[in-house]
Amino acid sequence: MSDLEIFRTIVTEFPYALLGSLVAALLCAYLGVYVVSKRVVFVGATLTQVAVAGIAFSHLPFADFEPLYGSIVFTVLVTLLFAWMLQSKSVPRDTVLGASFVAAIALRILMIQKSAAAEVSEIDAILKGDILFVTAQQFHLLLGVFIVLMLIHLVFYKAFIFVSFDAETATTQGFNSRVWEMVFYLTVGVAVSVATRVVGDVFVFGFLVIPAAGAILTARKVKNIFLLAILYAAIPPVIGLYLAFKLDLPAGPTTVTTGLVLLLVTWILSRFKH
Repeated sequence: MSDLEIFRTIVTEFPYALLGSLVAALLCAYLGVYVVSKRVVFVGATLTQVAVAGIAFSHLPFADFEPLYGSIVFTVLVTLLFAWMLQSKSVPRDTVLGASFVAAIALRILMIQKSAAAEVSEIDAILKGDILFVTAQQFHLLLGVFIVLMLIHLVFYKAFIFVSFDAETATTQGFNSRVWEMVFYLTVGVAVSVATRVVGDVFVFGFLVIPAAGAILTARKVKNIFLLAILYAAIPPVIGLYLAFKLDLPAGPTTVTTGLVLLLVTWILSRFKH
């Protein structure tokens, strides 16, 4: 199959795979700037595992509801717990995140073991991030979440920036840091829960970290970091899907690996520049 035929196949037969991965990548990249800058990367890792645990819970014999609901409920509850515990002075932040990460993985494994065999294969596909099977309904849901969360962040941009990068100034300006921290983590929780259900946990965690890291290496001004993170996020889904078809590889991991290569090139160039 020629390169032109590959791109034609992606656009005509798998349009929602391309569009869905782009929207998920852009959303995660934007929020990832905050996550990386605040040094709470483990929040992304933990919430993706919690989202999968919620999906696994919805497949248990006594549960009979849409997996997305399980993902959202589990993630939002843990996010509220995070927002409270991460502001505590008595327990170190990395301890909270590490314990939560291990607990989420253990819980996910236990619930998968109790799920029906047919459902386990679906959960396994979510873990691998098989983005080729994104449906129109899933894409439209993801797009709706993207629009709502981005509007929230654009309208309250000043509050999120102050609270995330200069909490003392935020307090002097009249912002309630605890409330805005909770709102921020809730937006991350909703984004992670929906995106994980659509494109998989590896994809979501990868794009919460990789584009933001590349942008921070390249830019110095905050606005430029956000813009570059979005640019870095827009490239890997296109190239990754192409390579997945060309080399017969799973689309999700290939897309994340493409992002890692881009980050490596950015790091090497930044070293030469310095």
